[in-house]
Amino acid sequence: MNTKKEKTTVLFVNKNAQALKPMQVSSKLLLNWKKYLAAVLLIFFGLIGTIVFLTSNSIQQNKIREALAKRIQSIHVSYAQVDTNTIREKFTTIDKELLTINGYLKARGIKSNLKGPEGGEADNDIISTDEISNFYEGYLKKIIYNISYTPLGYPFPGTITSTFGHRENPFSGEGVETHKGVDIRGAWGSPVKAMAKGEVEFAGLRGGFGNCIILKHGNGFETLYGHLSKILVNVGEKIDIGQQIGNIGSTGRSTGPHLHYEVHKNGEKIDPKNFLTLN
Repeated sequence: MNTKKEKTTVLFVNKNAQALKPMQVSSKLLLNWKKYLAAVLLIFFGLIGTIVFLTSNSIQQNKIREALAKRIQSIHVSYAQVDTNTIREKFTTIDKELLTINGYLKARGIKSNLKGPEGGEADNDIISTDEISNFYEGYLKKIIYNISYTPLGYPFPGTITSTFGHRENPFSGEGVETHKGVDIRGAWGSPVKAMAKGEVEFAGLRGGFGNCIILKHGNGFETLYGHLSKILVNVGEKIDIGQQIGNIGSTGRSTGPHLHYEVHKNGEKIDPKNFLTLN
C-alpha cells in the first residue's frame, strides 16, 4: 500500500460526543507518530537543556567577571599604593633639592617658596600621584621662570680684575672710590652675552661707561654692560639667555679692554659676584 499519498480522515469530537470538523492527515504521519513525537520531544528538551546551560553559563561567566574585576581592582590598588609609596620615599630627597635651589634664589632676592597643593609645606599629606606630579610640575615651572629672568653666570668667561665695593682709584692710584660692579678682563672684541631673558632698556654711549647696554629682566633685575667696543642690540629688543649683545672693548673711562658688569635689584646696585656662580 502506498502511504505517501494516502490520507486518513481524523474526526475530533467534544465532550458531548458532537462531531467537529474532520481533518485529513497523512497516513504516513499517523503510522510514524511515535517517531515524530520523539523528535519533537528531543528538540523540546534540547532547547530546555540549552537554555538551562546558557543560563548557568551566564551566571558562571558573571561570577568570573566579578572575580576578575575584583582582581583587577586589587592589582590597580596595589600598583597605586606601590607607586605612591615609592614616590613618598623619594619625596624628602626631592624636597631637599628643591629647598636648596629655593634657598639659592631666595638669597639673591627671588621669592620662590616651596608650597604644597593645599598652600602648606609639601609633605605626606599629598597622597595622590597626580597631585604630586601636578605640584612638582607647577613648582618646577615657577623655578624655571625665575631662573630664566635672573642674571646668573659670567657674561664673559674672563678673570675678575676689580670687585664690587670700595677700591683704589685705578687712574691716579690715590684715594678710594666706590666700584658699583665688577671688571672682567678680556681680549678686545670678545663676545659679551646676556645672562637672562629681558629687554634692551638702553644701548649707546653713557658717560664713563662708554658704549653701554642696560637690560631689564623680570623680578626687578637689571644688568649693565660697559666699555663695549661694539653694540649688537637695539632699545626695545627682546633678549634671550646666552644671546650675544656686544663685544669687549675699552671705550669710556677705561684703562684697557675689559667688561664692566653691574647687577641692579629694584634700582639698587648689588654685588654681581653673588650671581656669577652657584656658591
